[in-house]
Amino acid sequence: MSPSGEKLFCGEGRMLELQKNTYQGKLIVFEGTDGAGKTTLISKTMEYLCARFGADRVLSEKQPTDLSRKTRLFQKMMYCSKHEEINYRAVQLLTLSDRVQHNHEVIIPALRAGKIIICDRYLYTSIANMLARGYRNETWFFDASKEIIKPDIAFLAYVEPEIAIQRIRSRPKECDRYLNEELLHNVAKEFLSMQEQEKFHTLDTSQSADVVFRQAKKDLDTIFRGKNE
Repeated sequence: MSPSGEKLFCGEGRMLELQKNTYQGKLIVFEGTDGAGKTTLISKTMEYLCARFGADRVLSEKQPTDLSRKTRLFQKMMYCSKHEEINYRAVQLLTLSDRVQHNHEVIIPALRAGKIIICDRYLYTSIANMLARGYRNETWFFDASKEIIKPDIAFLAYVEPEIAIQRIRSRPKECDRYLNEELLHNVAKEFLSMQEQEKFHTLDTSQSADVVFRQAKKDLDTIFRGKNE
């Protein structure tokens, strides 16, 4: 492990090494399954931090970025029921390369400039999905992740999978989308299995958005203590 590295959970005895954030800026990550309520939390967090620090200091990012999201492979994985045609290791290569480039091109320069980054999904999504699909010995993945920055705080928006599925089905644009419900259950389970080791700040998003954000705000304030407004 490099002197600046941080050992984190990955499963099956292999440790994930992420780089400690030594820059002036802060990296805030929101994780969780589809339908867990991340979008509402991110919106409230963005509003709060912009009011506190100024809109010019706060960035909203999403992973994977459009670099991989708009590829035929990613779209097929998301919206096609014929997953036997998909090599999931190829998907992991695609999205991890996207995350590494995003880290280099966007995350590090913004942190160096003192920005506050709010990121919708991060590397943990790849890990949860990889483990949920039974890929538990992907040493290449963890080797390639070593230069990615560790978040200053990572929130896990959690709701029981049945509720998450109901929420997804209620969205007009996604009511007809192919949804692997068994996979969603397994991904939720893997996120929970990571929460202690990764020090996720887990939020019960079955509650009202205002109640959930009050808890998130308390946790957010801990990473800004002593910082100039």
